[in-house]
Order: sequence, then C-alpha cells, then structure tokens
Amino acid sequence: MTTARALVRNWRDIDSYVSHESAVIWAILTQRREEGDDPCACMEHMSGFARHFLQGHKNSDHHWHDNAEQFYYILSGGGEVLIGDERVAVGEGAVTYFPPGVPHQFFAEDEEEGVEHLIITRPAARKDSAPRVTNWRDATPTAGDYGAAVNWALLEPLDAAEPATDQPCLLGFQQLARQALVRGKATEVRTRAEERVYYVIEGRGVLMAGHDVQRTGEGDTIYVPAGLVHQLANDDCDGWLSYLVVS
Repeated sequence: MTTARALVRNWRDIDSYVSHESAVIWAILTQRREEGDDPCACMEHMSGFARHFLQGHKNSDHHWHDNAEQFYYILSGGGEVLIGDERVAVGEGAVTYFPPGVPHQFFAEDEEEGVEHLIITRPAARKDSAPRVTNWRDATPTAGDYGAAVNWALLEPLDAAEPATDQPCLLGFQQLARQALVRGKATEVRTRAEERVYYVIEGRGVLMAGHDVQRTGEGDTIYVPAGLVHQLANDDCDGWLSYLVVS
C-alpha cells in the first residue's frame, strides 16, 4: 500500500509567469525530479498540468512537441486553434488534442475577453495518433461506473479494446473525462493503478484520500498518486460538484 498523500492546490495560490509570447501561465503541477523538495513536482508520468490565460487581441506562438502529447480544455472564453494547417473555432467546454509532432497555436486576436484553458502534457514515444476536437456537451452522459457520479467520457486510448467514445487517440494518457456529483452523492472508493489528477470546475466538496480529509472547491487541482485509496463527495453544495479527471 502506498504511503504517499494526495495534494490539493488552487491555481490562485501560484505565482504566474508569461510565456508562449502572450500567455499568462500558472504551472500547477510538474513532473517529479530526483532532486528538490517542491511538493508540486509530484507527477510520475504526466509532465505538466497548467492553467493559461490568453488575453483578447493576442495570439500564442506557433510550436509543436516532438516527444509529448498534449490537450487543452477551455474553461472560459474562446478563439481559434491552429491544428496543423487548419484553424478550428473553440469555446468553453471544448477539448483539443495534439499528438507528438503536430504544430498548434491559439488565436484570440478577434476576441475581447480572451480565453482561459488548461494545458495537460505527457511524454509519448509513439506518433501514430491524430488530432481531435470535441466538447463535453457532445458526449453522452453515463452513470453507475463511478459511484454516483455522472460521467462524460471525452478522450480515451488509441488502442482501447472497446471504445466508449468516437475519440480514441491517447498514446500515454489513459483517460480524460468530465464528471459531476449532486449534493449528498459521492464517487466510489477508488484505488487506481495509475496516478490521477482532478480539476474542480465548479462547486465544492470533500476529498477523502488515505487517512486525510480535505475540503476542495472551484479552481482546485487534486493530485492522487497511484495506489492511494480515495473518494470525492459533494457533501454540502446545492449545485453540481463538477470536475475533470485525467489519468
């Protein structure tokens, strides 16, 4: 049984910096290093979990990742994403997936309010996938597989034996889903073989992980190491406790 503990971190508590020409970045979680004592450098397999803000009338830089897959999740606002040679309009709730070697760029030059989005990255040795664009509202909700949580499966592995979506594409990632709990409901008690990251989109609730109990709410990122028993619950929020699940 693992002796590691879960970590809860809100993006508002992190110092920002500017990169990719015009993006304001909050690096929430990074990959574990052999040296150093930063508790947020904790991920074993994912290399980055960050929140970006691109103001209106600005664009990011044009780039690609030779040995990493990456996806964006749009939290608010919108714009256009260049994927290879094609510009695609995206808005709140959209997901864009980039396999290794695919050039991409975000355009907010025609927007007034700008765009806020998550960027999640993982090393990938393979390059045999293709870009994907979807929105959680286009996914069919399911229930019963994750305790009382409603689940919207968004992206799944390219080699999934029985695909549950029309978006099998992931090379190293195992899952991207949006889930939600109404008041008084909880997920099942989970012990997963892979590390997991949750991002709370709206609402508030409680995380029970190992012997710890922690409050959580909008803007929190929750890191759960592999093998740690845990559960999420909406214990007192009248609205939805909605969150992303990444593994």
